[in-house]
Amino acid sequence: MKNSMEEKKQQPVVLLSAYGCEPDKGSEGGVGWNWALQLAKGAEVHVVTRKARRPSVEAYLKEHGLKNPRFIYVELPDWTLKYKTSTLGMNIYYMFWQLACWVKCRSLVEELGVDIAHHVSFMSLTRGSFVPFLGVKSVIGPIGGLQTVPKAAKPVMRSRIMESIRSMAVKFFRFNPVGFLTAWKADLLVMANGSNQKVMPKAIRDKAVTGLQIGTPIISARPCPELDGPIVFHWSGRFVDHKGLEILIRAVDDLKTNAPSVYRNIRVVVSGSGPLEKFYRKLINELGLAEAFEFLGWVTLAEMNAIWDRSHVFVFTSLRETTGMALQEAMMREVAPIVIDNGGPGEMVTEDSGIKVSGEDFQELVSHLADGMAALAEEPEKGIQMGIKARERALEYYSWDAVGSQMLGLYEALLDGRKPELT
Repeated sequence: MKNSMEEKKQQPVVLLSAYGCEPDKGSEGGVGWNWALQLAKGAEVHVVTRKARRPSVEAYLKEHGLKNPRFIYVELPDWTLKYKTSTLGMNIYYMFWQLACWVKCRSLVEELGVDIAHHVSFMSLTRGSFVPFLGVKSVIGPIGGLQTVPKAAKPVMRSRIMESIRSMAVKFFRFNPVGFLTAWKADLLVMANGSNQKVMPKAIRDKAVTGLQIGTPIISARPCPELDGPIVFHWSGRFVDHKGLEILIRAVDDLKTNAPSVYRNIRVVVSGSGPLEKFYRKLINELGLAEAFEFLGWVTLAEMNAIWDRSHVFVFTSLRETTGMALQEAMMREVAPIVIDNGGPGEMVTEDSGIKVSGEDFQELVSHLADGMAALAEEPEKGIQMGIKARERALEYYSWDAVGSQMLGLYEALLDGRKPELT
């Protein structure tokens, strides 16, 4: 009996809620899937996800001969799917999907011998979760989605009314009954960054740990690019206001005016697309910056790898980011990052592994970004050294292996009655 109890302690049974969970996917689907694989290295994992994921999940498990994690599929009636086309409809669908999961999982907790119920997807706490209401130890996170746009960057926001509503919702999170009740009931909250924890009432902050980011695959560093030609700055993402591409465009204009020699020696490679593409292209033409920019649209994996190979610096201007998967990849690729000092990116990048920019107002923010670009364009060797440090940091803290091991450590502490801490 003693041996069997020790074995159970080493291999806790985990019920993992992952609405998004699918192999070979990015965003939420990739997050849920990678957490399932990582946690299965030290726990018996049963994943609750949508039935729509089943074909790809079962094919992967069969191809790789995996028996852990196991999957439980929950789906609402087919007629409800037509209401998922809008943001509001999707949120309502998700709420009822979670209710169906709770009904399904109540009986499974005892049947499976579940020790911990853990919610990983969606990452946003404002939508709540059913896992704290199953009668076992519960974990929520890593939690994101509670960052707000810094004051200095607000002039680039086109949808200011919606952004103001979102900011108010974050500020007054405690009045969100769904999110607050979930947070209050959970045993452990794992926050992706400090910005998310600051909005929590003290009673909830006391049972939260901060600093566990979403992981990234371990990939090879890109070869060191040539330093005797143009210095290539890479930007990647959707063309929407809160991704901050306009700040980069304004910074390049600042260089053209105040540091023309630097301007002539840089190239800005932009990969991505989105609703503001025409606006950004028009702005670049009006400012006379077309010679400095190269727009590539959405690219294939092979094309993206080629971009990384020639990039000296990655500029990440996202204004309210939990983590930033592109930023993590840049760091893993050994590309020096320049980031807006807000949310997750501001905590991920250190003084020796990149450049963080901020400002009291919009013009100062733009000017500081231009200064950071000029510093790495004039001393590209400095950028190479920062890239080396960035990769070291990514490997230590932000690889899937690293974050998976950290989470299993939190499980162990929670089940042992110790205060969970990240080291």
